[in-house]
Amino acid sequence: MKRFFMLLSLAAVPLLAQSTSSTPAADGKPSVAQTQTLTPEQKKDLAGYDFTGAVKKLSAPAPVSAPSSSVPAARIPPLQERAVASATPTAPIPAGWKPPHADLNSTALEATAVASNWEAAFNLATPGADGRVVYMFGAGMPVLVCAPLRVCVLELEQGEHIQSQPQIGDSRRWDVTPVTSGSGVDQMPLLIVKPIEPGLDTDLIIPTDRRTYVVRLVSDPTRYVSRVAFRYPADDHAKWSAFQVQQDAARRDAELAAEQAAAAQKERDKKDGVVEMAPNAIDKLYFDYKVQGDPNLLPDRVIDDGQHTYIFYPDNNRFRELPTLMIVANGKSELVNFRVEGSKYVVDRLFDKAILIVGVGKKQTKVTITRNQHYVKG
Repeated sequence: MKRFFMLLSLAAVPLLAQSTSSTPAADGKPSVAQTQTLTPEQKKDLAGYDFTGAVKKLSAPAPVSAPSSSVPAARIPPLQERAVASATPTAPIPAGWKPPHADLNSTALEATAVASNWEAAFNLATPGADGRVVYMFGAGMPVLVCAPLRVCVLELEQGEHIQSQPQIGDSRRWDVTPVTSGSGVDQMPLLIVKPIEPGLDTDLIIPTDRRTYVVRLVSDPTRYVSRVAFRYPADDHAKWSAFQVQQDAARRDAELAAEQAAAAQKERDKKDGVVEMAPNAIDKLYFDYKVQGDPNLLPDRVIDDGQHTYIFYPDNNRFRELPTLMIVANGKSELVNFRVEGSKYVVDRLFDKAILIVGVGKKQTKVTITRNQHYVKG
């Protein structure tokens, strides 16, 4: 169509020239159109031009030619984006410029220093069972090194429960999935950790019903740690404390049982006439006593343990009347306190000479007891 209008314009030029050439200007001078006359050759070409056929050809739809299989189609080049220059030029960074930050007072600086010391503290990684790398909980920030296309596992304590979703500093490039191992009271919570690319460094916080874990996560192209577990020194201390409490309770129970047994034995000994001696009596027992007098009144034996004197009689109920015991000191006889336990006399002192007497007057019988070695008062 554009070509059609161009041809029409060309055809209109001679007609316009003819019409303008026959009309003189008002001032008698030749006009601009009069000066632009056609040559005889141009007039001949315009007279023989087929304007009607040209209009028909231009009005007909253009034929669509099938693409030739032999000639490959031209490849459309990719779109090239031009770098658009910024209308506003970038200002140079001033010397000494620093990114915006909050002013920290001495308390905040001390707190960050303490936190940095804990994060940088050396937490010895020790080998555990089944390929575990074991960290001591609370000794410093543990580090889990993982690699893309590898699975790393964080193992918590048996019976521990994760209370809420673990929080990670970079949740877009790290994948953390909770799973469990075992059942019942022995169930162990696990966290499956996977990075999507190397060179990452972030931290992970795990809240449980017993403690809060803070773990540093680092991704490396090839190096990784498959399993990380923990030792809990606070739990070890608690276990030892509980064990000590059990031991103390067992000792108290044993002492109480021993006291009850001793009391029961003492009652039985009292009934059976067994002599109760001092704890060190066996080292101080003294047997060398001389007994003289009425054969019917003679005791079986006389001994002392350094504190008490024991006079033993046979358990045959020979006496209708118990003999009276008197101590001879400085040539004088004096009564002394004693107690009878079964068939023995127990005197709460030592003596050099004593007399056992039964009856009075002419019917009186007696036995003299003499300690062959003079005792020394303590």
